[in-house]
Amino acid sequence: MRIWYQLVSSETGMANFLRATQALCDGAALPGTKVEVRGTQQGALGDQFRLFWNYDVREIIDNALAIRQQGGYDAFVLANSLDPALVELREILDIPVVSFMEVCCFHACTMGERFGLVVPNEKMVPRYREIPIGYGLRDRLASVEYIEFSNIRGFDSVFTDTRAGDDCVEQILAASRRSIERGAEVVIPAGPSATLLAQRGIFEVDGVPLLDCYRLLVKATELVVAMKEMTGVHVSRKLLYQAPPEEYVRKVAEVRNIDALRPR
Repeated sequence: MRIWYQLVSSETGMANFLRATQALCDGAALPGTKVEVRGTQQGALGDQFRLFWNYDVREIIDNALAIRQQGGYDAFVLANSLDPALVELREILDIPVVSFMEVCCFHACTMGERFGLVVPNEKMVPRYREIPIGYGLRDRLASVEYIEFSNIRGFDSVFTDTRAGDDCVEQILAASRRSIERGAEVVIPAGPSATLLAQRGIFEVDGVPLLDCYRLLVKATELVVAMKEMTGVHVSRKLLYQAPPEEYVRKVAEVRNIDALRPR
C-alpha cells in the first residue's frame, strides 16, 4: 500500500516538522504500507488568512491531479487539519481521499460525547469552528481554543529547540484545560501540536485523551484502502462527491489548458 500524505507546510521552511511527522507515520504503518509525507513549496505562511491559504490549496490540487494522471498511489491523505480541497479531490480522484479533521472528529465521538480543538492562533478559531459544524457535529463540539503561533512556520523550531518545545507544550496543555472546562471529554490538537505531543509521548491531560492525530490518520487510511479492496467502493458518487463526466473533464482541460486533466 502506498499513501500520499499531504501536509501544507513548506518542505524547506518546516522540514523539522515534516521529518518528525514522517517518523511517527513510519512507526504506525503496517508492514507493506509506505507513507510518503509531503509538504508544499511555500505553505503555512500566513495561512490563517484565507487569501494566502488559497495558493496552498491550488498546489495540493495540482499534486492530486498528477497522481490521478500517473497513478501509483492507493490513497491521498489530506493531513492538514483545514480540509484543503476535500470535496474537489473526492470529486475527481478514483482512490480514497482521507481527511485529518473528519477522521479525528468522528473518532473523538467514539471516545467521548463532546470534543474540543486546540488550534495555532486566534485568527483560525472561526474557520476551525466551521469545519466540525459542517460535519453536523455542532452539539459535539465543546470549544475551539488557541495557542500563540501567528507565524505558523515558527512551529518548526519546537522540534529542535527544547525550550521552545517546552513552551509550546505548556500552551497546548493550558488550552486543552480551557476546553475541558467548557465540557470537552476529548481534545484534538490541530497542526504541528499533534506531532509535538506524540513525539513526547503526551496523550492525556487531567484524565482527558489528547488525540494522536497523525498516527490515527495512517491507521484510518489503511482501513479505507482495505475496505475498497474488499468491496470495490470507497466513496458515494451521489450528489456531493459526484464525479464530472469524462467528456466534461476533457473539455475543461482544453478550455483551461490543464494538462493534468488530459487523458493519461
